Amino acid sequence: MYKSTLRFATLLTVFGLILAACGGEAATTTTAPPAAETSTTEEMMDETTTTEEMMDEEEEMDDDVLAVAEAEGDLGTFLAATEAAGIMEDFHGEGPFTLFIPTDEAFAAYLDGAGMSQEEAFAGAEMLQSILGQHVVTMMEDSEMVMGMDGQSFTTLSGGSLEVTVDGDNVMVGDANIIRYDIAASNGVIHVIDAVLTPPEG
Repeated sequence: MYKSTLRFATLLTVFGLILAACGGEAATTTTAPPAAETSTTEEMMDETTTTEEMMDEEEEMDDDVLAVAEAEGDLGTFLAATEAAGIMEDFHGEGPFTLFIPTDEAFAAYLDGAGMSQEEAFAGAEMLQSILGQHVVTMMEDSEMVMGMDGQSFTTLSGGSLEVTVDGDNVMVGDANIIRYDIAASNGVIHVIDAVLTPPEG
């Protein structure tokens, strides 16, 4: 009787150890993969977020004032001047910017009147920055606002004053006529003008 009881107890102990070993293996097998899967999912989400942010930035640059000006087709000299002056990257910023941009024809007439070639004019970065700054207002000024400013002035990026004159449908900023209005961009607005603006002397 005692031997039977001892054998039965021994069998129960061995059986218990086998079950415990099997249970430990099952726990190890089922818990390891989810941890790796979670890590992979988080990495994929991070990569997706970074890609989306990069795409958003590229889309914004595709629609900023420089990209929109380039698409107009006749404002290339102004864009080349911003690059020569070292300020092109500034206009990829948030803004807002109001740009009064002379046409290529207007730039050619200005250079001819000044007796300079484009290469000569673009060689002096400091002077070029001052001239280009006279075409920039760091506010969002659409045509409705501009036309409501007859006799008033903007303060330009270069610190100069730019007077607005309104005569019926004709609007002038300084000595230039606005010939195309309200070309919208993601970080500002462009008005195309028929003359190059120069900062006041002194």
